[in-house]
Formats: sequence, C-alpha cells, structure tokens
Amino acid sequence: MLPDHARDWPLWARLLHGAIRAYCRFFHRLHAEASTLPEAGPALLAANHHAGPDPLFLIATNRRLISFLIAMEYYRVGALTWLYDKAGCVPVKRVRPTASSLRGVLERLEQGRVVGIFPEGGIHPPEERVHPKAGIAMLALENGAPVFPVHIDGIRQLPGHDVKTFLRPRRVRVRYGPAVDLDDLRRRYTGDRDRALLNEAARRIVDAIYALSR
Repeated sequence: MLPDHARDWPLWARLLHGAIRAYCRFFHRLHAEASTLPEAGPALLAANHHAGPDPLFLIATNRRLISFLIAMEYYRVGALTWLYDKAGCVPVKRVRPTASSLRGVLERLEQGRVVGIFPEGGIHPPEERVHPKAGIAMLALENGAPVFPVHIDGIRQLPGHDVKTFLRPRRVRVRYGPAVDLDDLRRRYTGDRDRALLNEAARRIVDAIYALSR
C-alpha cells in the first residue's frame, strides 16, 4: 500500500494523481472548496454517489491516500486490482458485507488512514434519496474515527456503459464539511445489535452530506 501522504508517494503515483486532478479540473471544470480532512490520523470520508467518476473527484481534492470500499465486481477488473491494492481499497460484496471486509476497513483506520465510503451504497439519481447503510455508522462507532461529509454536485450517471459518464464533460462542485458530531451515540454504543442507534448515526452522516448542497 502507498504511503499516507502524496509527498511520500513514488513518482508514478504522483504522476497518476496529477493526471486525475487534470481530468477533473479541466474536463469536468471541477470547483472544490478546501478539504476538511486532517493532515494525519484516521478518518472516514463519506460522500453521496451519483456517478462513476465520484471517487476521482475526492482523490483530486485531497493530498492523502483514500482507501475506498469498492464493490467486488469492480475490484476484480483486470489490471485495476493491482492499483486498488496499492491504494489500500477494500473489496466488499454489495448485498451483505463480509466480516473480512469490515476488518479490512478497521485495519486501515487503526493504521491512521483515510477510508472513503458512500453510505447510500451504489449509484443512484441525484433526485433520489436512498436509505443509508448502517455499515459506515458501525465503523465510525466501533473505531471512533471522525466522519467528514462531502457533497458532489453537477454530475449524474448516464444510461449504458460507465465509459459514457466518464467521457461526458460536466461542471462539478465538491464541498467538504466539518466532522459529524457522533459523540453522544458513541457513548451509548454497545454493539452492532443496536440497530436504532446505528440507523440514527447513519442518518446524521447522510444528512450532513446533503446539508452541504444548500
């Protein structure tokens, strides 16, 4: 896995990061506010997910390595698996995340890394609010890592092959917010069987994401 900060990456990784930034800035006319991620330490980065390129906008606006939870079918795409491993990505099954996936995320956080996650699961239209998954809430409450919301606006998934969405120029805006306050829920948390508490934590995280769209 690559080092945590871009200043310590090998040349090929810095060049790839520069190419991603150029693609987002010039092709999608990306406008982004400063990231609220800390310079070091564990963090969960939680974003809405309306299009395939969304992870690239988060990568382009941060200098720290982001290890994403990634659907198993994307993780197994040929040579990209090597790149995902270098980024510390954690493959996960869409229907029911396995214990090994959850351990993988907790390990990244224990190593002081940033984990990128889309609380609503898969891609959905911007006008559709999806009930958030409880997984991110459990990770935040189990580990105690701060959760930083980010909202991506100006892009949506096109029907058909993913490539169409990547090759359609847009005007994208990314806004970051302060860490979501979950302290009261962490004090009450006794385990993953408390579904009501997990749902409340997940709702707070998603509400914080969409509050940035106003």
